[in-house]
Amino acid sequence: MSLFRRTSRRYLVVLAVAAVIATAFVQRHLVVHAQPSEPSQLTVYSPQTTYSVPVLEKNGQPYVGLVELLEPLGTVDARPDGKKYKLRYTPPGGKPREAQFTEGKDKGKLAGNGYKLPGNFILQSGRGYIPLAVVPDVMLRLATLEVEYHPASRRLFAGNPPERFTLELRKDTTSRLFISFPAAVNPSISTEAGHVHFTFRREPVIPAGADSVKFSDPLITGATFSEQAGVAELDVLGTAPLMANFADGGKTIIVAAAPAPPPPVAQAPEPSAQAPSNVPVPAPPPQKPSTPRFLVLIDPAHGGTDVGAAITPSLAEKDIVLALARRVQRELANRGIAASLLRNSDVALSLDQRAVAVNAARPALYVALHAANTGRGVHVFTSLLPAANLSRQDFLPWDTAQSAFIDLSGSVAGSVAAELEARKMPYTTLVAPLRPLNNVAAPAIAIEIAPATDKVEEIASASYEEQVAQSIAAGIAAIRGKLPEVRP
Repeated sequence: MSLFRRTSRRYLVVLAVAAVIATAFVQRHLVVHAQPSEPSQLTVYSPQTTYSVPVLEKNGQPYVGLVELLEPLGTVDARPDGKKYKLRYTPPGGKPREAQFTEGKDKGKLAGNGYKLPGNFILQSGRGYIPLAVVPDVMLRLATLEVEYHPASRRLFAGNPPERFTLELRKDTTSRLFISFPAAVNPSISTEAGHVHFTFRREPVIPAGADSVKFSDPLITGATFSEQAGVAELDVLGTAPLMANFADGGKTIIVAAAPAPPPPVAQAPEPSAQAPSNVPVPAPPPQKPSTPRFLVLIDPAHGGTDVGAAITPSLAEKDIVLALARRVQRELANRGIAASLLRNSDVALSLDQRAVAVNAARPALYVALHAANTGRGVHVFTSLLPAANLSRQDFLPWDTAQSAFIDLSGSVAGSVAAELEARKMPYTTLVAPLRPLNNVAAPAIAIEIAPATDKVEEIASASYEEQVAQSIAAGIAAIRGKLPEVRP
Protein backbone atom coordinates (compact mmCIF):
# COMPACT_ATOMS: atom_id res chain seq x y z
CA MET A 1 0.00 0.00 0.00
CA SER A 2 1.35 3.42 -0.93
CA LEU A 3 2.33 6.02 1.69
CA PHE A 4 -0.41 8.26 0.29
CA ARG A 5 -3.07 5.63 0.94
CA ARG A 6 -1.77 4.83 4.41
CA THR A 7 -1.69 8.52 5.29
CA SER A 8 -5.17 9.11 3.86
CA ARG A 9 -6.62 6.23 5.82
CA ARG A 10 -4.95 7.45 9.01
CA TYR A 11 -6.28 10.94 8.37
CA LEU A 12 -9.82 9.60 7.89
CA VAL A 13 -9.57 7.65 11.15
CA VAL A 14 -8.46 10.80 12.97
CA LEU A 15 -11.35 12.73 11.45
CA ALA A 16 -13.80 10.02 12.52
CA VAL A 17 -12.51 10.02 16.10
CA ALA A 18 -12.60 13.81 16.19
CA ALA A 19 -16.17 13.80 14.91
CA VAL A 20 -17.27 11.35 17.62
CA ILE A 21 -15.67 13.45 20.39
CA ALA A 22 -17.02 16.70 18.96
CA THR A 23 -20.51 15.24 18.62
CA ALA A 24 -20.42 14.03 22.22
CA PHE A 25 -19.30 17.49 23.35
CA VAL A 26 -22.15 19.17 21.45
CA GLN A 27 -24.71 16.71 22.78
CA ARG A 28 -23.50 17.28 26.34
CA HIS A 29 -23.28 21.05 26.26
CA LEU A 30 -25.85 22.39 23.81
CA VAL A 31 -28.79 21.03 25.79
CA VAL A 32 -30.18 21.99 29.17
CA HIS A 33 -29.00 19.44 31.70
CA ALA A 34 -31.43 18.13 34.27
CA GLN A 35 -30.23 18.62 37.81
CA PRO A 36 -29.27 15.25 39.29
CA SER A 37 -30.64 14.23 42.63
CA GLU A 38 -28.10 14.61 45.42
CA PRO A 39 -27.13 11.15 46.68
CA SER A 40 -26.39 10.40 50.31
CA GLN A 41 -22.64 10.39 50.85
CA LEU A 42 -19.82 10.35 53.35
CA THR A 43 -17.09 12.89 52.61
CA VAL A 44 -13.59 11.89 53.72
CA TYR A 45 -10.80 14.47 54.04
CA SER A 46 -7.30 12.98 54.26
CA PRO A 47 -3.74 14.27 53.73
CA GLN A 48 -3.66 12.52 50.33
CA THR A 49 -7.04 13.47 48.92
CA THR A 50 -10.66 14.39 49.50
CA TYR A 51 -13.25 11.91 48.28
CA SER A 52 -16.86 10.87 48.69
CA VAL A 53 -18.20 7.43 49.57
CA PRO A 54 -21.82 6.54 48.71
CA VAL A 55 -24.00 5.78 51.73
CA LEU A 56 -26.60 3.06 51.14
CA GLU A 57 -29.64 2.29 53.24
CA LYS A 58 -29.60 -1.42 54.09
CA ASN A 59 -31.47 -3.28 56.81
CA GLY A 60 -32.84 0.00 58.10
CA GLN A 61 -29.47 1.70 58.68
CA PRO A 62 -26.74 3.40 56.60
CA TYR A 63 -23.89 1.29 55.19
CA VAL A 64 -20.72 2.03 53.21
CA GLY A 65 -18.47 -0.17 51.08
CA LEU A 66 -15.12 -1.17 52.59
CA VAL A 67 -13.26 -0.93 49.28
CA GLU A 68 -14.77 2.48 48.47
CA LEU A 69 -13.77 3.67 51.94
CA LEU A 70 -10.14 2.50 51.92
CA GLU A 71 -8.98 2.37 48.30
CA PRO A 72 -8.28 6.14 47.92
CA LEU A 73 -5.87 5.91 50.89
CA GLY A 74 -3.77 2.89 49.99
CA THR A 75 -3.73 -0.54 48.35
CA VAL A 76 -6.75 -2.79 48.85
CA ASP A 77 -6.98 -6.50 48.04
CA ALA A 78 -10.50 -7.78 48.72
CA ARG A 79 -11.87 -11.24 47.85
CA PRO A 80 -15.22 -12.87 48.62
CA ASP A 81 -14.91 -16.56 49.47
CA GLY A 82 -18.41 -17.96 49.57
CA LYS A 83 -20.12 -16.07 52.37
CA LYS A 84 -16.80 -14.97 53.80
CA TYR A 85 -15.15 -11.72 52.82
CA LYS A 86 -11.43 -11.11 53.28
CA LEU A 87 -9.73 -7.74 52.84
CA ARG A 88 -6.12 -6.67 53.10
CA TYR A 89 -5.30 -2.96 53.30
CA THR A 90 -1.74 -1.63 52.92
CA PRO A 91 -1.08 2.06 53.62
CA PRO A 92 1.67 3.82 51.62
CA GLY A 93 4.97 2.73 53.13
CA GLY A 94 3.21 0.80 55.90
CA LYS A 95 2.45 -2.77 56.88
CA PRO A 96 -0.68 -4.57 55.66
CA ARG A 97 -3.66 -5.10 57.96
CA GLU A 98 -6.48 -7.52 57.41
CA ALA A 99 -10.22 -7.70 58.00
CA GLN A 100 -12.55 -10.68 57.73
CA PHE A 101 -16.34 -10.76 57.93
CA THR A 102 -19.15 -13.17 57.07
CA GLU A 103 -22.31 -12.30 55.19
CA GLY A 104 -25.30 -11.98 57.51
CA LYS A 105 -23.16 -12.05 60.67
CA ASP A 106 -22.21 -9.18 62.98
CA LYS A 107 -18.97 -10.73 64.25
CA GLY A 108 -15.65 -10.74 62.43
CA LYS A 109 -11.96 -9.91 62.73
CA LEU A 110 -10.28 -6.54 62.35
CA ALA A 111 -6.48 -6.12 62.41
CA GLY A 112 -6.08 -9.51 64.12
CA ASN A 113 -8.68 -8.96 66.83
CA GLY A 114 -12.28 -9.99 67.17
CA TYR A 115 -14.73 -7.28 66.18
CA LYS A 116 -18.50 -6.88 66.54
CA LEU A 117 -20.51 -4.72 64.16
CA PRO A 118 -23.71 -2.87 65.19
CA GLY A 119 -25.45 -4.64 62.29
CA ASN A 120 -24.90 -7.67 60.09
CA PHE A 121 -22.17 -7.58 57.46
CA ILE A 122 -23.57 -7.36 53.91
CA LEU A 123 -22.02 -8.99 50.85
CA GLN A 124 -23.53 -7.82 47.58
CA SER A 125 -22.19 -8.29 44.02
CA GLY A 126 -18.80 -9.24 45.45
CA ARG A 127 -18.51 -6.09 47.56
CA GLY A 128 -18.56 -5.89 51.34
CA TYR A 129 -20.53 -3.29 53.30
CA ILE A 130 -20.26 -2.24 56.96
CA PRO A 131 -22.52 0.05 59.03
CA LEU A 132 -21.63 3.72 58.77
CA ALA A 133 -21.47 4.02 62.56
CA VAL A 134 -18.21 1.99 62.77
CA VAL A 135 -16.37 3.80 59.97
CA PRO A 136 -14.29 6.01 62.33
CA ASP A 137 -13.18 2.95 64.32
CA VAL A 138 -12.40 0.94 61.18
CA MET A 139 -10.31 3.81 59.81
CA LEU A 140 -8.39 3.96 63.09
CA ARG A 141 -7.73 0.21 63.26
CA LEU A 142 -7.06 -0.56 59.58
CA ALA A 143 -5.67 2.71 58.21
CA THR A 144 -4.12 3.68 61.59
CA LEU A 145 -5.37 7.23 61.10
CA GLU A 146 -6.63 9.50 63.84
CA VAL A 147 -10.09 10.62 62.87
CA GLU A 148 -12.60 13.31 63.74
CA TYR A 149 -16.12 12.47 62.64
CA HIS A 150 -19.08 14.83 62.32
CA PRO A 151 -22.02 12.39 62.09
CA ALA A 152 -24.75 14.98 61.47
CA SER A 153 -23.08 16.15 58.25
CA ARG A 154 -21.27 12.85 57.46
CA ARG A 155 -17.88 14.55 57.21
CA LEU A 156 -14.86 12.55 58.35
CA PHE A 157 -11.43 14.12 58.85
CA ALA A 158 -8.72 11.43 58.71
CA GLY A 159 -5.05 11.91 59.52
CA ASN A 160 -5.16 15.68 59.93
CA PRO A 161 -7.58 17.76 62.00
CA PRO A 162 -10.00 20.06 60.14
CA GLU A 163 -8.65 23.35 58.85
CA ARG A 164 -10.14 26.11 60.98
CA PHE A 165 -10.91 29.45 59.37
CA THR A 166 -11.26 32.80 61.08
CA LEU A 167 -13.55 35.79 60.53
CA GLU A 168 -12.34 39.36 60.98
CA LEU A 169 -14.50 42.40 60.33
CA ARG A 170 -12.42 45.43 59.41
CA LYS A 171 -13.77 48.96 59.23
CA ASP A 172 -11.72 51.57 57.42
CA THR A 173 -13.31 53.47 54.56
CA THR A 174 -15.93 50.72 54.35
CA SER A 175 -16.79 47.49 56.14
CA ARG A 176 -15.02 44.35 54.91
CA LEU A 177 -15.15 40.80 56.26
CA PHE A 178 -11.88 38.87 55.93
CA ILE A 179 -12.31 35.07 55.91
CA SER A 180 -8.85 33.51 56.36
CA PHE A 181 -8.07 29.83 55.69
CA PRO A 182 -4.87 27.83 56.37
CA ALA A 183 -4.75 26.77 52.69
CA ALA A 184 -6.24 27.94 49.40
CA VAL A 185 -9.93 27.17 48.89
CA ASN A 186 -12.22 27.05 45.88
CA PRO A 187 -15.82 27.19 47.12
CA SER A 188 -18.90 27.62 44.99
CA ILE A 189 -20.25 31.15 45.53
CA SER A 190 -23.81 32.35 45.08
CA THR A 191 -25.14 35.82 45.83
CA GLU A 192 -28.54 37.32 46.37
CA ALA A 193 -29.84 40.45 48.04
CA GLY A 194 -28.00 40.80 51.35
CA HIS A 195 -26.35 37.34 51.20
CA VAL A 196 -23.13 35.73 49.99
CA HIS A 197 -23.27 31.94 50.23
CA PHE A 198 -20.16 29.73 50.07
CA THR A 199 -20.32 25.94 49.55
CA PHE A 200 -17.17 23.94 50.34
CA ARG A 201 -17.34 20.48 48.73
CA ARG A 202 -13.68 19.45 48.90
CA GLU A 203 -12.11 21.60 51.62
CA PRO A 204 -11.91 20.26 55.22
CA VAL A 205 -12.96 23.57 56.75
CA ILE A 206 -14.73 24.42 60.00
CA PRO A 207 -14.80 27.74 61.90
CA ALA A 208 -12.24 28.47 64.60
CA GLY A 209 -15.00 29.98 66.74
CA ALA A 210 -18.75 29.70 67.02
CA ASP A 211 -20.87 28.49 64.10
CA SER A 212 -22.93 31.70 64.20
CA VAL A 213 -21.46 35.19 64.62
CA LYS A 214 -23.22 38.55 64.78
CA PHE A 215 -21.56 41.88 63.97
CA SER A 216 -22.70 45.29 65.16
CA ASP A 217 -22.11 46.77 61.73
CA PRO A 218 -24.49 48.69 59.46
CA LEU A 219 -23.43 46.66 56.37
CA ILE A 220 -22.25 43.15 57.36
CA THR A 221 -24.49 41.86 60.14
CA GLY A 222 -23.33 38.29 60.68
CA ALA A 223 -22.14 34.92 59.39
CA THR A 224 -23.49 31.40 59.86
CA PHE A 225 -21.63 28.12 59.29
CA SER A 226 -23.39 24.80 58.74
CA GLU A 227 -22.58 21.25 57.63
CA GLN A 228 -24.93 18.94 55.77
CA ALA A 229 -24.93 16.16 53.19
CA GLY A 230 -21.14 15.89 53.16
CA VAL A 231 -20.49 19.58 52.44
CA ALA A 232 -19.79 22.72 54.48
CA GLU A 233 -21.57 26.03 53.93
CA LEU A 234 -20.93 29.59 55.08
CA ASP A 235 -23.57 32.29 54.74
CA VAL A 236 -22.54 35.93 55.18
CA LEU A 237 -25.44 38.30 55.86
CA GLY A 238 -25.70 42.00 55.10
CA THR A 239 -28.11 44.87 54.70
CA ALA A 240 -27.10 45.61 51.08
CA PRO A 241 -25.78 43.64 48.08
CA LEU A 242 -22.43 42.01 48.86
CA MET A 243 -19.64 40.56 46.71
CA ALA A 244 -16.67 38.26 47.39
CA ASN A 245 -13.09 38.52 46.12
CA PHE A 246 -10.12 36.19 46.60
CA ALA A 247 -6.75 37.30 47.96
CA ASP A 248 -3.49 35.77 49.22
CA GLY A 249 -3.46 33.07 46.57
CA GLY A 250 -6.95 31.86 47.45
CA LYS A 251 -6.33 31.61 51.21
CA THR A 252 -8.38 34.72 51.99
CA ILE A 253 -11.87 35.69 50.88
CA ILE A 254 -12.89 39.32 51.32
CA VAL A 255 -16.60 40.14 51.49
CA ALA A 256 -17.52 43.77 50.91
CA ALA A 257 -20.30 45.90 49.50
CA ALA A 258 -21.04 45.30 45.85
CA PRO A 259 -20.31 48.35 43.70
CA ALA A 260 -23.31 50.58 43.18
CA PRO A 261 -24.56 51.03 39.61
CA PRO A 262 -23.20 54.19 37.97
CA PRO A 263 -25.48 57.21 38.28
CA PRO A 264 -27.28 58.32 35.13
CA VAL A 265 -25.32 60.80 33.06
CA ALA A 266 -26.83 64.25 33.34
CA GLN A 267 -27.57 65.74 29.96
CA ALA A 268 -27.06 69.41 29.23
CA PRO A 269 -30.39 71.27 29.03
CA GLU A 270 -31.56 72.17 25.56
CA PRO A 271 -31.42 75.88 24.65
CA SER A 272 -34.58 77.71 25.65
CA ALA A 273 -36.94 78.57 22.83
CA GLN A 274 -36.92 82.21 24.07
CA ALA A 275 -33.11 82.48 23.98
CA PRO A 276 -31.74 84.85 21.31
CA SER A 277 -30.68 82.95 18.23
CA ASN A 278 -27.38 84.82 18.03
CA VAL A 279 -26.11 83.39 21.35
CA PRO A 280 -23.61 80.58 20.53
CA VAL A 281 -24.09 77.20 22.23
CA PRO A 282 -20.77 75.94 23.64
CA ALA A 283 -19.52 72.73 22.08
CA PRO A 284 -18.99 69.73 24.41
CA PRO A 285 -15.37 69.19 25.48
CA PRO A 286 -13.49 66.66 23.32
CA GLN A 287 -13.25 63.16 24.79
CA LYS A 288 -9.94 61.37 24.96
CA PRO A 289 -9.90 58.08 23.10
CA SER A 290 -9.82 55.05 25.37
CA THR A 291 -6.48 53.31 25.76
CA PRO A 292 -6.23 49.88 24.11
CA ARG A 293 -5.97 47.01 26.56
CA PHE A 294 -5.41 43.23 26.44
CA LEU A 295 -8.14 41.36 28.31
CA VAL A 296 -8.84 37.63 28.44
CA LEU A 297 -12.44 36.76 29.28
CA ILE A 298 -12.83 33.32 30.89
CA ASP A 299 -16.26 31.70 30.79
CA PRO A 300 -16.92 28.79 33.21
CA ALA A 301 -19.80 26.93 31.58
CA HIS A 302 -23.21 26.23 33.12
CA GLY A 303 -24.13 27.54 36.61
CA GLY A 304 -27.19 27.85 38.81
CA THR A 305 -29.81 25.20 38.04
CA ASP A 306 -27.82 24.19 34.95
CA VAL A 307 -25.29 21.95 36.70
CA GLY A 308 -23.78 20.58 33.50
CA ALA A 309 -22.47 17.02 33.46
CA ALA A 310 -22.48 14.91 36.64
CA ILE A 311 -18.75 14.08 36.71
CA THR A 312 -19.22 11.92 39.84
CA PRO A 313 -22.21 11.65 42.19
CA SER A 314 -20.74 14.52 44.22
CA LEU A 315 -18.98 16.57 41.52
CA ALA A 316 -20.92 18.75 39.10
CA GLU A 317 -19.36 20.22 35.96
CA LYS A 318 -20.37 23.78 36.93
CA ASP A 319 -18.27 23.59 40.13
CA ILE A 320 -15.20 22.03 38.50
CA VAL A 321 -14.99 24.61 35.70
CA LEU A 322 -15.48 27.53 38.11
CA ALA A 323 -12.54 26.31 40.21
CA LEU A 324 -10.47 25.82 37.05
CA ALA A 325 -11.40 29.31 35.79
CA ARG A 326 -10.07 30.88 38.98
CA ARG A 327 -6.81 28.97 38.60
CA VAL A 328 -6.45 30.13 34.98
CA GLN A 329 -7.13 33.71 36.06
CA ARG A 330 -4.39 33.52 38.71
CA GLU A 331 -1.91 31.95 36.26
CA LEU A 332 -2.57 34.71 33.72
CA ALA A 333 -2.13 37.37 36.41
CA ASN A 334 1.25 35.81 37.29
CA ARG A 335 2.22 36.41 33.65
CA GLY A 336 1.02 40.02 33.67
CA ILE A 337 -2.15 39.35 31.67
CA ALA A 338 -5.47 40.81 32.81
CA ALA A 339 -8.33 38.31 32.94
CA SER A 340 -11.95 38.44 34.07
CA LEU A 341 -14.51 35.73 34.76
CA LEU A 342 -17.83 35.90 32.96
CA ARG A 343 -19.30 33.91 35.87
CA ASN A 344 -17.66 34.20 39.30
CA SER A 345 -20.52 32.66 41.29
CA ASP A 346 -23.20 30.01 40.95
CA VAL A 347 -25.47 31.84 38.50
CA ALA A 348 -27.13 30.65 35.31
CA LEU A 349 -26.47 32.38 31.98
CA SER A 350 -28.00 31.46 28.64
CA LEU A 351 -25.82 31.03 25.56
CA ASP A 352 -27.15 34.28 24.12
CA GLN A 353 -26.46 36.13 27.39
CA ARG A 354 -22.89 34.85 27.37
CA ALA A 355 -22.27 35.94 23.78
CA VAL A 356 -23.80 39.38 24.35
CA ALA A 357 -21.71 39.89 27.49
CA VAL A 358 -18.51 38.82 25.72
CA ASN A 359 -19.04 41.10 22.73
CA ALA A 360 -19.90 44.02 25.02
CA ALA A 361 -16.65 43.51 26.96
CA ARG A 362 -14.58 43.49 23.73
CA PRO A 363 -11.88 41.09 24.98
CA ALA A 364 -8.70 40.23 23.11
CA LEU A 365 -9.51 36.55 23.70
CA TYR A 366 -12.48 34.48 24.91
CA VAL A 367 -11.94 31.10 26.63
CA ALA A 368 -14.90 28.82 27.46
CA LEU A 369 -14.30 26.03 29.99
CA HIS A 370 -16.12 22.69 30.16
CA ALA A 371 -15.55 19.34 31.91
CA ALA A 372 -16.52 15.74 31.16
CA ASN A 373 -16.14 12.31 32.73
CA THR A 374 -15.72 10.65 29.32
CA GLY A 375 -12.73 10.81 27.02
CA ARG A 376 -9.16 11.31 28.15
CA GLY A 377 -7.12 14.45 28.82
CA VAL A 378 -7.80 17.94 27.46
CA HIS A 379 -9.88 18.75 24.38
CA VAL A 380 -9.16 22.11 22.73
CA PHE A 381 -11.99 23.28 20.45
CA THR A 382 -12.35 26.00 17.85
CA SER A 383 -15.46 26.82 15.85
CA LEU A 384 -16.29 24.75 12.77
CA LEU A 385 -17.26 27.91 10.85
CA PRO A 386 -15.17 28.58 7.73
CA ALA A 387 -12.86 31.57 7.79
CA ALA A 388 -14.29 34.63 6.10
CA ASN A 389 -12.56 37.73 4.76
CA LEU A 390 -14.66 40.16 6.82
CA SER A 391 -13.65 43.50 8.25
CA ARG A 392 -13.70 43.24 12.03
CA GLN A 393 -14.76 46.87 12.20
CA ASP A 394 -17.96 46.29 10.23
CA PHE A 395 -21.21 44.70 11.30
CA LEU A 396 -20.74 40.95 11.75
CA PRO A 397 -23.65 38.48 11.36
CA TRP A 398 -24.72 37.07 14.73
CA ASP A 399 -24.64 33.39 13.73
CA THR A 400 -21.23 33.61 12.03
CA ALA A 401 -19.44 36.41 13.90
CA GLN A 402 -16.56 34.05 14.69
CA SER A 403 -15.75 33.61 10.97
CA ALA A 404 -13.67 36.79 10.97
CA PHE A 405 -11.46 35.43 13.78
CA ILE A 406 -11.07 31.75 12.87
CA ASP A 407 -7.38 32.04 11.95
CA LEU A 408 -6.45 33.75 15.23
CA SER A 409 -8.57 31.30 17.21
CA GLY A 410 -6.71 28.43 15.58
CA SER A 411 -3.37 30.01 16.49
CA VAL A 412 -4.41 30.26 20.14
CA ALA A 413 -5.60 26.64 20.16
CA GLY A 414 -2.30 25.50 18.66
CA SER A 415 -0.30 27.45 21.23
CA VAL A 416 -2.26 25.93 24.14
CA ALA A 417 -1.86 22.47 22.60
CA ALA A 418 1.92 23.00 22.37
CA GLU A 419 2.04 23.78 26.09
CA LEU A 420 -0.02 20.69 26.92
CA GLU A 421 2.38 18.59 24.86
CA ALA A 422 5.38 20.15 26.61
CA ARG A 423 3.89 19.03 29.93
CA LYS A 424 3.23 15.54 28.49
CA MET A 425 -0.50 15.88 29.05
CA PRO A 426 -2.91 13.98 26.76
CA TYR A 427 -4.83 16.37 24.51
CA THR A 428 -6.83 16.61 21.29
CA THR A 429 -7.51 19.65 19.10
CA LEU A 430 -10.93 19.64 17.46
CA VAL A 431 -13.42 21.77 15.58
CA ALA A 432 -17.15 21.73 16.33
CA PRO A 433 -20.27 23.82 15.67
CA LEU A 434 -20.28 25.41 19.10
CA ARG A 435 -22.21 28.17 20.74
CA PRO A 436 -21.50 30.70 22.00
CA LEU A 437 -18.17 30.51 20.10
CA ASN A 438 -19.94 31.07 16.76
CA ASN A 439 -21.43 34.34 18.06
CA VAL A 440 -18.23 35.79 19.55
CA ALA A 441 -16.58 38.66 17.70
CA ALA A 442 -13.08 37.96 19.05
CA PRO A 443 -10.55 35.13 18.96
CA ALA A 444 -12.25 32.31 20.88
CA ILE A 445 -11.53 28.74 22.03
CA ALA A 446 -13.31 26.19 24.21
CA ILE A 447 -11.41 23.84 26.48
CA GLU A 448 -12.95 20.69 27.94
CA ILE A 449 -11.05 18.80 30.62
CA ALA A 450 -11.52 15.08 31.20
CA PRO A 451 -9.57 12.76 33.54
CA ALA A 452 -6.05 11.99 32.37
CA THR A 453 -6.32 8.43 33.76
CA ASP A 454 -9.06 5.93 34.58
CA LYS A 455 -9.72 7.68 37.91
CA VAL A 456 -12.60 10.05 37.22
CA GLU A 457 -12.15 11.96 40.49
CA GLU A 458 -8.69 13.02 39.30
CA ILE A 459 -10.39 15.73 37.25
CA ALA A 460 -10.92 17.76 40.45
CA SER A 461 -7.45 17.23 41.92
CA ALA A 462 -5.48 20.41 42.57
CA SER A 463 -2.35 19.11 40.81
CA TYR A 464 -4.21 18.16 37.62
CA GLU A 465 -6.18 21.40 37.42
CA GLU A 466 -3.00 23.38 38.10
CA GLN A 467 -1.21 21.69 35.18
CA VAL A 468 -4.12 22.44 32.88
CA ALA A 469 -4.34 26.05 34.08
CA GLN A 470 -0.60 26.58 33.60
CA SER A 471 -0.78 25.15 30.07
CA ILE A 472 -3.68 27.44 29.13
CA ALA A 473 -2.02 30.54 30.58
CA ALA A 474 1.39 29.75 29.05
CA GLY A 475 -0.20 29.13 25.66
CA ILE A 476 -2.01 32.48 25.78
CA ALA A 477 1.14 34.30 26.92
CA ALA A 478 3.12 32.79 24.04
CA ILE A 479 0.60 33.95 21.43
CA ARG A 480 -0.18 37.33 22.98
CA GLY A 481 1.89 39.27 20.46
CA LYS A 482 -0.33 38.03 17.60
CA LEU A 483 -3.59 39.05 19.30
CA PRO A 484 -4.54 42.71 18.88
CA GLU A 485 -5.21 44.88 21.90
CA VAL A 486 -8.77 46.19 21.88
CA ARG A 487 -10.24 49.51 22.93
CA PRO A 488 -12.90 49.01 25.63
